[in-house]
Amino acid sequence: MIQRTKILTLIILGLLFLNLSAQEDSFENDPIDQTQNKERKIRFGLLLNPQISWLSPNTKNYTSEGIKLGLNYGLSTEFFLTKNYLFSTGFFISSLGGKVSYGGIYDDNNGIYVPSVVDQTYSIKYIEIPLTLKLRTNEIGYMTYYGQFGLKSAVKFKSTSNYTYADISNSPKEEGVNTAGDIFFVNMYLTVGAGVEYNISGNTSLMVGLTYNNGFINQLNKESNLLNTAGKAVLDVDGNPVYTDKDPSANLNYVSLNIGLYF
Repeated sequence: MIQRTKILTLIILGLLFLNLSAQEDSFENDPIDQTQNKERKIRFGLLLNPQISWLSPNTKNYTSEGIKLGLNYGLSTEFFLTKNYLFSTGFFISSLGGKVSYGGIYDDNNGIYVPSVVDQTYSIKYIEIPLTLKLRTNEIGYMTYYGQFGLKSAVKFKSTSNYTYADISNSPKEEGVNTAGDIFFVNMYLTVGAGVEYNISGNTSLMVGLTYNNGFINQLNKESNLLNTAGKAVLDVDGNPVYTDKDPSANLNYVSLNIGLYF
C-alpha cells in the first residue's frame, strides 16, 4: 500500500515545478521555439544510467548489508503536452539488487542442515516502463532545467544470488544460484528526479539528471526460517528446517545518474 506521506511528497514537488515551468508554456509564445518546435509533438532519447540499489527489509532479523552497482539503459519517448510539460515513458533494461543478512540454513547437499547466518547478494534484472511527468523551464542560454515525477513499473526476467555462510567453518560460498522463484515478478516505484538539458543543435540535447526510485511492493517471495532466542534457525527432531507462516519482506530502492541524448 502506498504510504500517504510519499503521495504528499509527490504532490508538493509537482506544485513547485508547475510554478517554475508555467512560464510561457505554449510554443506560439516563444519566437525561438516557434520556428523549431511548432509541429513537434514527440521526441526520442537514448539513455545510459549508472545506478546504486539496495534492499530495505521490513522483517525482523533481516538486515540490509550493502548496495549493488548496476546499469539501466534503453529508449525514452516523450510526448509534448505543451512546450514545458512532457509525458515521459520508454523501455529500459535495469540491473538491480542488494545484500541482506538473516538467520537461515546451510545445506551441505548430503541431507544435513546447519543453522547459519546467511549473507545473500541479489542480482536482479527487470524490464522497466516509466510513466512520469516532466516539467521544464524555458531555455536559459543553452540550458533547460527540469523536474520529473511519477510511477515506474518493472517486470523481473532474471535473478541470481551469491551466498556466504559466515559462521560456519571456512565460510562456504555459493555463487550464481538461480533465485528467480525467490523474487516477486513485478515491482512498482515512486520516482522523483531533476536535471538539466544542454542544447547541442536544433532539436538535439544532452541530458544529465538524478532520479530516486522508491519501490513499494515486497520483492521477497520465499519462506522464512523459524528462529530461536539466539537468532539461529530452528531444526525439528529429524534435523529439517522449520519455517514460520510469515514470509520475509523487503523493498527495492535505487538512485540513478541519468545520462541521455534526445533528438
